[in-house]
Amino acid sequence: MNGGQVSAVVKEHYPRSFKIRQNATIETMSTHFNQIINAASGKYFMLLCDDDEISPNYVSELVALLEQNPQASIALSRQEIIDESGVTVRQSSDNLPPLLSGPDLIRAAWQSHEYKYEGFVTYLARTDQIKACGGYPEFCKGLSHDDALLLKLCIDNYVALSSRCAFRFRIYDSSHGALISLGEVEQATRDFLRFLKSDPHIQQFAVKEKSEWKSLKKIVERMNWEFYYARWSGMNRGKLTTLQWIKAAFALPFIPGYYLRIASTIAHIPTAKVASLAKTLLMH
Repeated sequence: MNGGQVSAVVKEHYPRSFKIRQNATIETMSTHFNQIINAASGKYFMLLCDDDEISPNYVSELVALLEQNPQASIALSRQEIIDESGVTVRQSSDNLPPLLSGPDLIRAAWQSHEYKYEGFVTYLARTDQIKACGGYPEFCKGLSHDDALLLKLCIDNYVALSSRCAFRFRIYDSSHGALISLGEVEQATRDFLRFLKSDPHIQQFAVKEKSEWKSLKKIVERMNWEFYYARWSGMNRGKLTTLQWIKAAFALPFIPGYYLRIASTIAHIPTAKVASLAKTLLMH
């Protein structure tokens, strides 16, 4: 749909050699990203989305890290969150360990939030490993498919980290999925939960490391449903009628932690209103 505009912009502003690929029709985000992975021929792969940025030394620093640490499947930089105009509004910790096991990264990123990462859309990976694990799973609107890929790549490997370079993650309302409906977030959440039960790499780890996976699975599930809960209780609250909002609360499969959170939130609605809504729901 962009015709030759992308090619013209790159030719005008990028002096090095490059390749451009373009689909004849619009594809899903996951399909498109996997096409890029399959077309990659280098030893290392990095996907840079939208209007995000990297520091000038990002590639050289992280390539050196992976060369020094053959046991690591991916390399992460520090993360700077930038606004629409490019101003840094917050950043991850500068105190990054040089090497972490995948399970330790999962705990640090999605349980203790020790290093203050806000997403894993861009990192450096070994091309052969990213291809071998099947790339990005197909989730609605691509929501959380980057988290799923990170999980596949690192769960039984190591992660190298450096604070000497930066991924600059541009986040503002319209760029961060605000236009995606709650129903689409629900579908993506269900896609992710199914992925945890069906992906061959995850299941192989689950069989080999039963105790470890039991602990990690709770962390990963919580990370995923908390996103739906945040959308339901936050930005989507004012877009729905109270009845629609209550019904949406019960859209996910039974997850004890999620429904305890839901019960606590709904408990703050006046009793008479809850009774009226319950009666309406039963009639339907």
